[in-house]
Amino acid sequence: MAEQLEQQEVEMQHYLAEAIARYADDKMIVESIEKAQQSWLSYRQEQCGSIYTIWRDGTIRSIMGLSCSLRMAKLRTHQIWHSYLTYMDNSPSFLPEPEIE
Repeated sequence: MAEQLEQQEVEMQHYLAEAIARYADDKMIVESIEKAQQSWLSYRQEQCGSIYTIWRDGTIRSIMGLSCSLRMAKLRTHQIWHSYLTYMDNSPSFLPEPEIE
């Protein structure tokens, strides 16, 4: 599961880099995207930390924490795509829609 999370993190960073590149000419937007990502990382750490704590007495605690992080990274990647890499009309997006399973 740790390997899956690592792969998802790479994909999320790819989508994030593409979003930042799209708005590279507007420093305010880039700073806002970066701030949102940092806030999201903090939120994920706290959220998945709470899941780990729920299962702290069981051997499944690591899997539960990793599962939370993986699920949230998939959702965040999709959110980055939807918010920054698509158009309001039917124009093709900058990158393909990521899977959220």
